[in-house]
Amino acid sequence: MTKDKPSRREPFIARRDEPASSRTDLPVQKKKARPISSPSVVEPSKLGFIALCIVVGLLLISLAALSVFSWKQSQSQLYLQQRFDDLVQRLESSDESVAQSGASLAIKLSKQEETLTKHWSEIRKLWGVANDRNKKAIKALQLADTGAKKELKKALQAQVSLQNRLKSLQNEIKKVSSASLVANAQTDDFYAQLKGLEKKLQGAGSEAASLQKLIEKNRQGQSRQLAELEQAVKSMDAFRKQTNEKFSRLQAAPTAP
Repeated sequence: MTKDKPSRREPFIARRDEPASSRTDLPVQKKKARPISSPSVVEPSKLGFIALCIVVGLLLISLAALSVFSWKQSQSQLYLQQRFDDLVQRLESSDESVAQSGASLAIKLSKQEETLTKHWSEIRKLWGVANDRNKKAIKALQLADTGAKKELKKALQAQVSLQNRLKSLQNEIKKVSSASLVANAQTDDFYAQLKGLEKKLQGAGSEAASLQKLIEKNRQGQSRQLAELEQAVKSMDAFRKQTNEKFSRLQAAPTAP
């Protein structure tokens, strides 16, 4: 604004002070002065005004963005504060409910422990009775088996001795058969003795077979009783495993909520 006033006053002063002869040259002077002075004065002012408008616009935009950002921050802070208050209330209510549920769970666990101790005492009693009974039965079966084995061994030894005697008699018969007719009576006696020995041998064989059957029967009974005992032990182990799993689940129940 200060630069435009001198540029306007200078032509008027020049027109008043100049003589009439020089006024004819004014159009030429004006044409020469205006193109030189006007571009240098007007263009910087326009550029400054445009730059000022741009700066002001940028400031307004940044101020608006800052206000929007501060509003969003205040809203998010209010939302977070509200959530924090809700969480505090929930924690207080959950503490009360947890205390109540913990007391009820403690009562239930004490009752379960009492029942489990009772069950364990009964299981121990049953286990001790079954173990003593099974030990006695197994010992009796082992004694019977050893006795049957001894009897079978004796019968086999008697059978071997009879077979050896039969072989010796057969050898004697072979020797006597080549003798004279006088020895026929003796051979008859030998044959009678041989038949008697064969009968004894057959009796010993049948006795050995009966002893073998008795041993086999004892073994089958023993294996059956052992299988029953193993089944009883397995069932008791399964029941003990179930009770252990139930007790572990009951112990882990308070930590689940």
